[in-house]
Amino acid sequence: MPHLQDVALRGRGTRFRLFPQLPALEAFREPETVWISRRPGTIAPGPEDDRMYVIDAIGKPSPYEYPYLPPYVGSAGPPAVPGVQGHFDHLDVTSPAFRAAHMYGTVRRVLDIWEGYLDRRIEWHFRGVFDRLELVPYVEWENAQAGFGFIETGYGRDERGERHLHCLNFDVLAHELGHILVYSEVGTPARGRETAEYFGFHESAGDLVALVCALHFDKVVDHVLRRAAGNLYNLTELSRIGELSETKQIRVADNPLRMSDVADVSTPVELLCQPERHQLAQPLTGAIFDILVDIYQQNLVEAGLISAELDRLSGRVTGVPVDDPTIDVLFAAAYEGRHDGFKAALVDARDYVGTGLACAWRRLSPNHLRYIDVGNALVSVDRDLTGGKYRETILESFVWREIGSIPPGGRSMAFPSYRRHVW
Repeated sequence: MPHLQDVALRGRGTRFRLFPQLPALEAFREPETVWISRRPGTIAPGPEDDRMYVIDAIGKPSPYEYPYLPPYVGSAGPPAVPGVQGHFDHLDVTSPAFRAAHMYGTVRRVLDIWEGYLDRRIEWHFRGVFDRLELVPYVEWENAQAGFGFIETGYGRDERGERHLHCLNFDVLAHELGHILVYSEVGTPARGRETAEYFGFHESAGDLVALVCALHFDKVVDHVLRRAAGNLYNLTELSRIGELSETKQIRVADNPLRMSDVADVSTPVELLCQPERHQLAQPLTGAIFDILVDIYQQNLVEAGLISAELDRLSGRVTGVPVDDPTIDVLFAAAYEGRHDGFKAALVDARDYVGTGLACAWRRLSPNHLRYIDVGNALVSVDRDLTGGKYRETILESFVWREIGSIPPGGRSMAFPSYRRHVW
């Protein structure tokens, strides 16, 4: 959702309190108030509306798996009830009702953001069978999943073995809705036309949806910039997807993996296991993260907040280690007293990447999908959005990740200049 749309929503939407990141993290112990697009009084107890509903399943025997699909018909806890003015920001954070409202509010917020980037409604891919998306906050299961007409969550464990509910983890919920958005906007490949990269693209898209949406929390943007002193290549909450503790996360967006580093997926796609899909996603996720940071830094240069030399030195593709302490010192000096300018640069880069991804999805075919197709789509969208301003940035990032040249799990080779790369 572009920034101006987001600001306009405040004061006329329905209020929810959401944890920007897992509440086990010290910086995010308190939820932040957000507004979703439904007007107060239009969301029924549950919460539920015409697009989705929460069912607090009790003793659900197992996660959904075809042909076991919604609707859930077993025992359920009482629904979360809105306050007298129709808002849901009054609920005790320790209550089951808050967990239900948090799951609904997160999924609705993420849907609002991506419909805002597209400037239109996103239709569910399962609408021919189910009218609404079913949300199940808890299943006794160390995982979470999105499927045909549902999202259901269990828990994750930190390094001490302690459980953390995924229904309170914004990243996890956003990631799962990301899968449904891809099914809706990109589609499903025909039998025999699946590729391993289609499944890696799915996982990458989920992570990128989570990353972009997290940047719609003021608390996240402020915390990330202050902790990193403006240098986003520092390992912060921005790049740690699905954090379970201060030191453990599900995946990292700011990763150095190239296509020659990931698992060999030349085996038939039906034998591709979930960990391999997640690993395969990493170069694509990393490429988009690099584009986000590069555009953010270009914004800083254009605003006179950092020098062109610092921008050049701190880019991943320059060959300079991104954790060079000299870069941290230079960024800290530039950032001092200029938080608002750095924040505006990041929000602008966020909206560019969100709009670019959302528009690129509609230009992709799910059949025989390759990561190079994603690059082509982003270049095409950039031409429409900016006249090609960021074309070189996109190409540099994709070529550095060896996308389009080296098959997953293949051997490294001398990589051609991006200016000579064929797209």
